[in-house]
Amino acid sequence: MPIQTPAFKLICASCGWTKVFPPMGDLRFPGQVPEKCPTCGNEHLKRLQPNFAEKILVNIFKKL
Repeated sequence: MPIQTPAFKLICASCGWTKVFPPMGDLRFPGQVPEKCPTCGNEHLKRLQPNFAEKILVNIFKKL
């Protein structure tokens, strides 16, 4: 039985790029989550929990 992965947010400390990823199934495929910042190329992305409002918005946009 698949276990849903939680939503998370990636933040680039160099340029401030950020993206919230919605909850998904128990598997994420290569390319779904960037390994480096698409804006500046920084490979050190910080992974955080999204706040309540970001979780709500990402779930709404996932369903559209």
